[in-house]
Amino acid sequence: MSKKQDILTASLNLFTEQGARATSTKSIALEAGVSEALIFKHFGTKDNLLEDLIKKGYVEAVRITNQFLNAEKESDFLAQFIELPLHLVTNQFDFWRMQYKILPLNQIAQHYHINFMKPSRSRLIETFEALNYPQSETEAEIVLLLIDNLWKSFVSERLSAETCEEIILLLKKKYGV
Repeated sequence: MSKKQDILTASLNLFTEQGARATSTKSIALEAGVSEALIFKHFGTKDNLLEDLIKKGYVEAVRITNQFLNAEKESDFLAQFIELPLHLVTNQFDFWRMQYKILPLNQIAQHYHINFMKPSRSRLIETFEALNYPQSETEAEIVLLLIDNLWKSFVSERLSAETCEEIILLLKKKYGV
């Protein structure tokens, strides 16, 4: 593993454990086994390091999402979309756990999360319209609220994977998918 990757891995662990504000570049350097100067050489600032980490996480999330959401039929797309949060979190648990902890207070994390979620609302509305739901916008909002809470509840360990899977099955049953 490269020194830069060591820094990213250490920062992911520390940002998740302590939060971005409470984590110093000195503690990242100690965890990564590098000098603090090397962090500044690679990233310039702690905010740049955090943004690089978040950007890489969302690039991977987009890749996973694009592979996972491949259904042509609207009902199949909806089923896959409902399953997506658990699939993403299972594949990138540490990243999503960090996001859960820093998202409410960090503008960088919020910016990337909003951009990641932006296409979902319109695609869900189109899906519900194609499935002849009379309140397609409301149905889309319900699904978005539920899946947002689902991934957060899973990474915070309020819900087990089994409970999340039960909720997913119930949602799919509700929508007949």
